[in-house]
Amino acid sequence: MRRIFIVLILATTAVVRGQDTPGKGDPQTGIAFEVNRPFGAILVRAQVNGRPATLIVDTGSSHTIFSLELLHVRPSALERADTPAKGSGYIGSAGWAKATVELGALRWPDQKILVMNDFQEISNSMKQRVDGILGEDILREFNSVVIDFKHHRLFLLH
Repeated sequence: MRRIFIVLILATTAVVRGQDTPGKGDPQTGIAFEVNRPFGAILVRAQVNGRPATLIVDTGSSHTIFSLELLHVRPSALERADTPAKGSGYIGSAGWAKATVELGALRWPDQKILVMNDFQEISNSMKQRVDGILGEDILREFNSVVIDFKHHRLFLLH
């Protein structure tokens, strides 16, 4: 009985440490996320080119997509842009760009991403600012993507 109690204390300490260090992104603590109540969407905080961003985790989106405001892309740059062959189902003018994406302790320099013109509608629907979508192109680099809803942690495991 005493050994079970000690193991339980150690497990509880690990969970509390994980909650005290949100967004670190290592396999032990995961990455903190919140759930948007109106849509049930999983939202993570990231850095994109050194700027804070709120991203929807979308395992069904083949591409990571950022707003043109986040990347400071002029709308005219998207006028002649190619439409992607497949994406999240989100419709709008789009173009390709490169950005450095940081999620917790993880970093993707010069990641090729899709830039779209209107995230205002998504932000309005979710009743909070949304800067982009974290898609399969980044998530598929991992063997497993585990979502712990109880502790609000996202684990990206190699």
